[in-house]
Amino acid sequence: MSEEPTVPANYAAGLFDLSGRVAVVTGGGSGLGAAISIGYAQLGVTVIVADVNMSGAEATRATIAGQGGKAMVAELDVTRRDQCFALAETVRGDHGHIDILVNSAGSAFRSPAEDFPEDKFNFILDLNLKGTYFCCQAFGGVMLDQRKGSIINIASIGSFSAYPWASAYLASKGGVLQVTRALALEWRDRGVRVNGIGPTLMESPLTKAAASTSSITADFIKARMLRPRLGLPRELIGTAVFLASDASELVTGHVVMCDDGYLTA
Repeated sequence: MSEEPTVPANYAAGLFDLSGRVAVVTGGGSGLGAAISIGYAQLGVTVIVADVNMSGAEATRATIAGQGGKAMVAELDVTRRDQCFALAETVRGDHGHIDILVNSAGSAFRSPAEDFPEDKFNFILDLNLKGTYFCCQAFGGVMLDQRKGSIINIASIGSFSAYPWASAYLASKGGVLQVTRALALEWRDRGVRVNGIGPTLMESPLTKAAASTSSITADFIKARMLRPRLGLPRELIGTAVFLASDASELVTGHVVMCDDGYLTA
């Protein structure tokens, strides 16, 4: 029998309350991961900023500390399954629980498909897809033990649409979409929700680095944007808060698009 369809007093006030929660953000040393880390900390979340780039992770931690938030850094290569599981156990031991995981670590490389280097293909798939999967296994395992948690995978407009010179990236982000759906299906009745965020082309170090090699991909995307501007990392914070919070209790297995209408064009 379902619960009474009533709204208790002050129910809405607590829907977005993240205070006291613990989040692990991979790729938290720059770009989207850094913005989401800072946003969570502003709402009282203890953030573990995980990255291979320790100077970047420390910069994010320092920003959080300067704003009065709480964060610590952790060196993590998400392509190393053993490191993912080791960090999960460390965070559980230090904090007692893990409430939120954001899989933001990722990279891209531009090349025509017929010439795409094997080493670059392997690197992109390992980092973007296997890294996401390994972290879901490791930190999701802690959440399954708790019977509660929210995982947020950074997908892409490229999870749903194609553009040139990005075949490995598109394959990886299409995989992230399906991993998100598969884990959501397997874990929902065990208390763990798995969703994603699908950004448009963003102002980020990754975008700038890829553009320095070739502008073909970016030019293709920009020509199809409804508005001629890139997204800002901070514009993902609201969606990341929603998906981490109790406000999204019935949301799992979805990628919430933050694409400024790109997929409607």
